[in-house]
Amino acid sequence: MTALGDALEAFYAGDAADLERRIRAQPSLVHAHVTSVSGHYCGYFHQATLLHHVAGNPLIRPLPAATIELARLCLDLGADVDAATHPGPSQPDDIGWSTLGLVATSLEARRAGHQRPLLELLVVRGADIDFRNGGPLVGALYYGELDAARFLLERGARHDLVTAAGLGRVDLMAQFVRADGALADDAHALVHYSQVSTRPASRAEVLGLALVFASMCGQLDAVAWLLDRGAAASARPPFDHVATPLHWAALRGHTEIATLLLARGADHTVRDTTFDATPQGWAAHEGHTDLAEWLGKKS
Repeated sequence: MTALGDALEAFYAGDAADLERRIRAQPSLVHAHVTSVSGHYCGYFHQATLLHHVAGNPLIRPLPAATIELARLCLDLGADVDAATHPGPSQPDDIGWSTLGLVATSLEARRAGHQRPLLELLVVRGADIDFRNGGPLVGALYYGELDAARFLLERGARHDLVTAAGLGRVDLMAQFVRADGALADDAHALVHYSQVSTRPASRAEVLGLALVFASMCGQLDAVAWLLDRGAAASARPPFDHVATPLHWAALRGHTEIATLLLARGADHTVRDTTFDATPQGWAAHEGHTDLAEWLGKKS
């Protein structure tokens, strides 16, 4: 096993004393990147550092109870708070994640009770809250980590119409729509490149993307607000799988939003471009049986 591998063993064992001893004996360990290109290190977690592992994202092994202490130790011993992972062979278009972004999108960190303390620690230690043009905030919304997204906004993260919609903040959304209905130039200023391959450009595409984020995040008031301002209920912005807002509402089990979208003209028969599936199929895939059956009855 390599020196970095031994340090990771100490980390997952929750042995702060052993980890500190190893790093002090070989200080370069806090800057070393895992060189493996297999398993968890093949995609967005390629060339991860020790510090990246505190996020539990991906879940390699359960996070130790001492995760916050271990994260603080790594930072005290010189870890780069904004070190980025690299695009791996299975995700060559990924632009990389900071530890802050990995924590903000981490289901494991939240379930273990580590997400908020880690976010607070990383921000205090100078983490770039807008890393890679909004990666942490957009990622947190995309992966349904709304508490983390709200924390980032509270701590000053930049936002645009799309992220404000995901947060359900109609007050912030209104700042990006002018009195004549035109969108402000910065209505879609943030981009999470691993999810958006082609940047939405037209008013309709930006409104559609905002509607997707509001729908996936369960923000009923934001959905209604966008529909009232011309967002198409069956919008297909250049976003993951070119799916509609109804697909995303169905995937996340948001029945009220699905109902509103259908009432405002959403087409429940539209299929995405990746899986060739309808919103009913997306609901069924995530185990939302009642919603899937209800959508099926619309045919």
